[in-house]
Amino acid sequence: MKQDSMECPTEIKELLKVLYNLSTSETEVMYYLCEKEARASEIAEDLNKDRSTVQRYLSKLRATGLVERESIVEEGRKGRHYVYSVSDKEEMKEKVRKRMKEWEEEKLSVLDKI
Repeated sequence: MKQDSMECPTEIKELLKVLYNLSTSETEVMYYLCEKEARASEIAEDLNKDRSTVQRYLSKLRATGLVERESIVEEGRKGRHYVYSVSDKEEMKEKVRKRMKEWEEEKLSVLDKI
């Protein structure tokens, strides 16, 4: 399934870029994960991206606290794989709201120095 139908709205991309210093591609991956959990390989295939590039995006998204990773061991398969998700949309929205307030305070303090 290609993700053309779930294009991330420009307003969301811009908001996440400003608040978290995310690229357009990173915001697209996060938006994808708002719809369903997935492995890096699935995300890469659906978004037509290189898997190693998607893994870098996921690492940065995890560092923001907006995306979580769960280790899965499947019976009959060697090793483990990771599934990425935005576990709770409301919690994620609250994190973004909190970051918006922090960002606003940071920018207002810069204005106060002028």
